[in-house]
Amino acid sequence: MLKKIIIIVFITICLFSFFKINENNYLRHLEIKENLVNHPENLPSKDIAKATAFWFKNVRADIYWMETIQYIGSNVFHSEYKKYLFSILDLVTELNPYFEKPYIIWQLLLPSYQKEYEIIDEKEQKWHTDEAIKIWLKWVTNFCDIEKIELIDKENDLLKIWNADIYKNPCLSYKVPYYLAYIYFFYKNDPINSAKYYKISSANSDSVEWAKTMSAIMQWKWWNREKSFFMFLNLAKFIEPENEVCNLLWNELESIWVDWFLTKKLEIDGSLLKKIENIRKVAFANVEQKELTDESKCTNYINKAIRELNLDYIERINDNFLKETWKNSFDAMELFNKWYLDYLPTDFQQYDDMWIIYKFNPDTNHYDYDMWRY
Repeated sequence: MLKKIIIIVFITICLFSFFKINENNYLRHLEIKENLVNHPENLPSKDIAKATAFWFKNVRADIYWMETIQYIGSNVFHSEYKKYLFSILDLVTELNPYFEKPYIIWQLLLPSYQKEYEIIDEKEQKWHTDEAIKIWLKWVTNFCDIEKIELIDKENDLLKIWNADIYKNPCLSYKVPYYLAYIYFFYKNDPINSAKYYKISSANSDSVEWAKTMSAIMQWKWWNREKSFFMFLNLAKFIEPENEVCNLLWNELESIWVDWFLTKKLEIDGSLLKKIENIRKVAFANVEQKELTDESKCTNYINKAIRELNLDYIERINDNFLKETWKNSFDAMELFNKWYLDYLPTDFQQYDDMWIIYKFNPDTNHYDYDMWRY
């Protein structure tokens, strides 16, 4: 009986000791991990990490990645993890440059801000956004053909970009430039770079159709009306190349673009816009209103191209108004009523109870369109 008691006590002591040792090891592990999180500068340098991983760089990257996911999952309701995130994921993608998921985590977490539970000032938000862009450009370097990207950046003819082999599939995945374009616009308010990377994304055969549209819209967002006009024409031709109604206007508008933008022989004025509007009304007389704004129809993009001509004309006239009155006009109707415009352009979106009108936007200091009535 005594022998059994001694054995039970011995086993209990061993189990307790084993438990305490493991508990201490676990606490020590947490302490080390917490130290790395609070002091990411204590992480091994990228060169040391690669040198000590020998032939197991991908395995080491997976380990760091799993630890990162666990840490984020435990700390998602405050922003402290962001101080650690860039350093650890930069290390992961150095060990395995083609590990796609860490790059995507950057886009989702680093630039985002949840005011309900994150305490980050504006300066820190910008810092994390810049970190996200830094790693995204690293992704571009690893996943894209830089020479093709440079060619695409210089080319404004979307039809060439989408059809010529020298531009096709610049990246291993369309997501690489697509997410970067998203960050540039929504977090940096930089439509110039956003337009560039949407255009690059649209050259990938696996790209979403929306990338093609966004490449044109971003040109408009930074007020490059000539490029935006041409890209909307490209979209119209790309979406329905055999549509005879669209082609009627497409040919007319393309010749205008050549004389307006390339040879500088033409300046957009009221008489030209009136002529274009009359042709548009005749060409689209039997087209339903919903088709005029349908993203899958060429009519939508022809109309958006014409809108760019209207806005370019109004904006140049408003510049004259500003010089003479020392203030910007409120809308195109004011310019027309005060005899600055000799023609009041009409937008294609006209409804019984509400219209799209052309109105000055003081936030951007440019003319824009808005749902309103004159």
